[in-house]
Amino acid sequence: MIRSVDLRIHNDMSEIGVVRDALDDLARQHAIPRRALTQLQVALDEIVSNVVKYSWEDGGRHEFLVRITVRSGGVDLEIIDDGRQFDPLTIAAPATVAAGRRPRPGGLGIHMARKLVDQVTYVRVDGRNHTTLSKACEVDVATQGSGK
Repeated sequence: MIRSVDLRIHNDMSEIGVVRDALDDLARQHAIPRRALTQLQVALDEIVSNVVKYSWEDGGRHEFLVRITVRSGGVDLEIIDDGRQFDPLTIAAPATVAAGRRPRPGGLGIHMARKLVDQVTYVRVDGRNHTTLSKACEVDVATQGSGK
């Protein structure tokens, strides 16, 4: 069985809490292990905050989709937006910085998100970015029945 929740949120940092709450609710319903949940929360926060901050140059209000799917063997987080094209897989890991020096900004959050999940995929379809974060873990998908 598969259980999915679709969340349409706006490019406002305050809406990250909506996504986090939905993930927490699914974790309780499907017994997602604490460590996996924490890793998913951090990775999701990083990617969603990047979409909110950097996807649109016009400063206007935009809506995008976050889909959380609990499936046998793990959790998938899909972020779909119509912002500027951005493939997180093209970002190189940040260079090591000498003690006492500040690292160059950019890429650290994406690098961290990629390390916290088991797989990141990206595709651009019909003018939309589709970024999927997948985490393998034991879940109880039978608890709430099938969703979407």
